[in-house]
Amino acid sequence: MDLKSARPMLNILQTRIGIVFSIFVPAVFLLIWMTGYNHATDRIDQLRVGLVGSEAAGAEDRIANVMASMPFQVIPQAELDAAMDDMNEGKMDMVIALPAGLAEQAQSGSGARLTYYVNDRSSEVVKAVMEGMAAQLTTALNGVIVPEAKPLPIQGEVVKTNPVSNFATSMLPMILGFIPYIASMTANIQFNISSLRLKREYSKWDIFLSRQLILAGIAIVVPLLMSAATKLFLVVEASFWQLWGFEMLVFAASLTVTQFAFAYFGNAAPLFNVLLIPVQLMTAGNIISTSMLSPFYRDLGSFLPVPNAVDGAMRLVYGGGTIFGSAIGLAMITVAALGLTILRIALSERGKAALPLKAAA
Repeated sequence: MDLKSARPMLNILQTRIGIVFSIFVPAVFLLIWMTGYNHATDRIDQLRVGLVGSEAAGAEDRIANVMASMPFQVIPQAELDAAMDDMNEGKMDMVIALPAGLAEQAQSGSGARLTYYVNDRSSEVVKAVMEGMAAQLTTALNGVIVPEAKPLPIQGEVVKTNPVSNFATSMLPMILGFIPYIASMTANIQFNISSLRLKREYSKWDIFLSRQLILAGIAIVVPLLMSAATKLFLVVEASFWQLWGFEMLVFAASLTVTQFAFAYFGNAAPLFNVLLIPVQLMTAGNIISTSMLSPFYRDLGSFLPVPNAVDGAMRLVYGGGTIFGSAIGLAMITVAALGLTILRIALSERGKAALPLKAAA
């Protein structure tokens, strides 16, 4: 076997880029995820629990002491409906409903039931933590209200809202929220090569406007196909028009952000776009609640396409809450990325083509 071609191959730019990617990708995933998820399970105190009915339950001081001993933030709520709305909007991780006369029912032996509401579209880590905390809380309340009673008169029931029964459906928010970014990233790599090949023959603004026209077509047609396939094969809460409209915003944000990288970083843009992948996956909130991440990463997802896209997609697929905040976030990302790209092009010189025009054939 002759390996004489190894040295010439290493002299080719694309080979060197491939070697850089083989080192960069695992290194960046390891660095970002290990720093972001580091001691995440120790940050249970960042989780928020709504408490409804504490004033009518009786034994208020003892209940307050038990709640204060729990490793999460307890937020009193006046009405169950308002608390449930807050949980659907992501402001609460669990809602606890105490029945009126809880202490009296427990002491009389007639029994009492606590209801714990957990959003099934929350991350698996948060659901597991909240269900474990529900069992501990029920035991603790029995211990302070009816310490000698056997069997335990106060029982707990965990109710999951927005239930997910189909595994394919459970994967859909990530498909609708994350895959557009990957598609946009790979598409813009090829569009950047095409732009370089046309640079000798056309002005930078002709090339830019033509590219935007193509990107706009992608942002309309591809979401149309994805939304149609989603409605054809799976049952989701949102209508076809809602899916299509939201996915157009997802593609618009993803396309403009990945395009922005080429405007500012040139040939290093793929590295920048890949760098954003682990950050966006981590801050999307479907693996673990963003409130449990390292402080640096908690709010970072608000400025990136995928976390906004996944959040909105979860609401469209499972129902509960509104997509207004996510949609506004995607629109602002699109405007900002496009505006910065235009600014960069306006300040750049025409330059010479890096690739010959005839290579496009």
